[in-house]
Amino acid sequence: MDFMYQKYTGIILKKHPFGEADELLTVYTREAGKIRCKAVSNRKPTSKLAGHLQSLNEIEFEVASAAARRGGGPLPVLISVRALSINSYLRQNLRKFAFALVGIETLYRLMGDREENGPAYDELRNFLKNLGESADENLAVREFQLGLLAASGYAFPGIGVIASGSNSIASLRGNPKQSLNNKKEIASPFEYKGLAMTKELENEIDRFIDYVLEREIKSAKMLDSLI
Repeated sequence: MDFMYQKYTGIILKKHPFGEADELLTVYTREAGKIRCKAVSNRKPTSKLAGHLQSLNEIEFEVASAAARRGGGPLPVLISVRALSINSYLRQNLRKFAFALVGIETLYRLMGDREENGPAYDELRNFLKNLGESADENLAVREFQLGLLAASGYAFPGIGVIASGSNSIASLRGNPKQSLNNKKEIASPFEYKGLAMTKELENEIDRFIDYVLEREIKSAKMLDSLI
């Protein structure tokens, strides 16, 4: 059987048991967006890779894939890995972990499989770094969500619209990207990083994200007991 080998840099979004001892990894990569691969025997106590493959670690890794066949081939198999960033604070701080889940779910729902998006990867990488250092986790996750929307072509109009008193969500029905590009009063959210995050603005961000994704961010409900 012929194999192809590919190297990636990515951040582990999710892990699921796969078979008796394997794990299914969902990784957001710089080179190819969201991909899945299998880590063989990673749940065994003797696994040498398990320490590198903690959720939300940034890793360099290589996978082997069987030659493509009709209907698709088996999952790529992880054959080597090296941790670049070990975000251990997320396993030590429940509050930060809960905010991380909100950001990760936003990215997971917004990005399709194998859609390369370098700016979105940079937003994710910076978010995990900022979240660990920030005393305001809520602001960190909101800035990440706004950055993801902008990287995906859905720049959030809320700040400019709230200031003008108009209805942002109603104005986006039909073609969000086209509507956003045509709205002259919209300013980049990153010109407002020093702006206090009001409840009105948070609600507007949530409504906009729900509209773009056509679903709610379920993990956000965990934050009710933390904020």
